[in-house]
Amino acid sequence: MLRISKLTDYGTVILACLASEPARLWTASEVADRTRVGLPTVSKLLKKLQRTGLVISTRGSHGGYQLARAAADITAAHILDALEG
Repeated sequence: MLRISKLTDYGTVILACLASEPARLWTASEVADRTRVGLPTVSKLLKKLQRTGLVISTRGSHGGYQLARAAADITAAHILDALEG
């Protein structure tokens, strides 16, 4: 049996949120509200997902986060590698 951490579970939920509207730029606050995961946790995970190439970020007043590639191209292995190491 495979055990994943709570942060990896939250990361998967965050990626699913971003995948629900792939063309949209999401702020960390919007993701936190939509997923009901705390804002500090969402911010931490989005930064980690951005550093590993699963998410891209756009800075500025109209910035936000979105998936770096199509949701169908992101596997569970990619998520585990990004968040579990």
